[in-house]
Amino acid sequence: MRLGRDTREEILNAAEELLQRRGYNAFSYQHIAVQLGIRNAAIHYHFPGKEDLGVALVKRYRQRFRDWTDEVARLSNAWDRLNAHFQTYVEYAVAGSKICPGGVLSSEFEAIPEVMRHEARLLMREIFEWLIETLDAGRAQGSLNFIGDSRHKAVEIGAALQGSLQIARMAGEERFHQVLQQLALELRHSSADSLP
Repeated sequence: MRLGRDTREEILNAAEELLQRRGYNAFSYQHIAVQLGIRNAAIHYHFPGKEDLGVALVKRYRQRFRDWTDEVARLSNAWDRLNAHFQTYVEYAVAGSKICPGGVLSSEFEAIPEVMRHEARLLMREIFEWLIETLDAGRAQGSLNFIGDSRHKAVEIGAALQGSLQIARMAGEERFHQVLQQLALELRHSSADSLP
């Protein structure tokens, strides 16, 4: 493969693909070098150690998430914002055997370097803070209805999305979509339809 103008970005792109398909500990610089048709030294030039590459990936995920939240903030309806969040997971599901960054980092949490753990915690905190804020806004405007604390519902949503992506890898994409439909059903029901 011929690299574009920004070798660093190409390396990050290749590493991201490998991370989301295999996990952090299941790929090496050699995998990236072969995929991009470059030498390991080119990767070491930009990322002296794999830990440096891992931290750069998580920081990039965090920046993307912040950029994305800025973009969807223009949507006045909280359900529309939450549904946009769901659609990012749909993209992972239809990509085939890909899981979200948070899912990978959570499942390998004890095996990744401490500096990556720190960045992963920040990423998860930012995602959950956004979910809580969106759920609270949706409840206030009447576009979202759910029982219980928004903090607990945010964790439930995060677990359902991450877990269903994992299940879809083995049982098929349909399982992911079933979970997504159930989440939408539960969040959009009217108070008159409340479960007992």
